[in-house]
Amino acid sequence: MNNRIIIDLDNECAASIVDASLAELVKRVIHKWPPESTCATQEIDGEILFWDANISEVKKARSEANTNSGLMPLIGIKHQVDAVYFEISEQAYLARDWEVAVVTEIDCQCVLHSEE
Repeated sequence: MNNRIIIDLDNECAASIVDASLAELVKRVIHKWPPESTCATQEIDGEILFWDANISEVKKARSEANTNSGLMPLIGIKHQVDAVYFEISEQAYLARDWEVAVVTEIDCQCVLHSEE
């Protein structure tokens, strides 16, 4: 009997996609926007990262980022101010627009008002 367990640390494990925008997911998981944060993005594992970097720099990084390595190599950990996950039954999920979305506090407020 050949019982082999393979652990692949070179490739990210992508979270499943849920039918919601990143702005919608952020609004569901935070009650107050992180004070120093200019915007938020999402990584392939479902982690929602909040940045204090200039929004135009984050948008540029988002368009240039490698899917597996994400934005951290381009923006740097010094600009990360918070991180959360949107989870259902303790499983992280991706927004349908995670590969391109850069959301701001105003984007999330608009989602709140459209749901009322």
